[in-house]
Amino acid sequence: MRHDLELTGHAFRLRPVELSDAAFIVELRARAGAFLNPGASTVADQIAWLQAYFERSGDFCFVVERADRTRAEGLVGIYGIDEDRHTAEWGRWVLRPGSSAAVESALLVYRCAFECLALQHLRCCTLADNVKVVAFHDSSGLVRAPAPVTIEHGGRQVPGVLHTLARQDWESVRRRLEPLAARVASAVSRNASRPAPS
Repeated sequence: MRHDLELTGHAFRLRPVELSDAAFIVELRARAGAFLNPGASTVADQIAWLQAYFERSGDFCFVVERADRTRAEGLVGIYGIDEDRHTAEWGRWVLRPGSSAAVESALLVYRCAFECLALQHLRCCTLADNVKVVAFHDSSGLVRAPAPVTIEHGGRQVPGVLHTLARQDWESVRRRLEPLAARVASAVSRNASRPAPS
């Protein structure tokens, strides 16, 4: 849906996705690897997807970018909002290879969910084979569902892991992730200030 939510952290920010991002999205998803469902393969198809998305309620897509707005780093979304239960899912999380935005983009998603959208629970489903992301959610303090789940991926059902973050646990997760995001931001700032090699 069209929205005007923007959140800025230490080194990165979330802003609403626009039609002008279509080429970036196609390129980014084409290089995303095996853990992301295939998306639009052409800019025209991506524009059509975005136009449909703008009309869909309960779906917030963001571009992850540098806080100084100099470079888009990736994409993320909060979707499937249940207004009666105040729950939603987050995902569509894909970053440029080598991006440092992972911790802070997750932190900003949680801020958006609990402080802007007033949700009570936020869940995410990850392919079980995506070991690094599963470990990240575990280490961030999200609660892993005791039973395995299945996720549709590439036209078939595959094993997945469901994590949930409740509103009452958000502050403890924030305290865990905020120092990491600040350290990454400091490193990003140092690298940006280094002179280019001659």
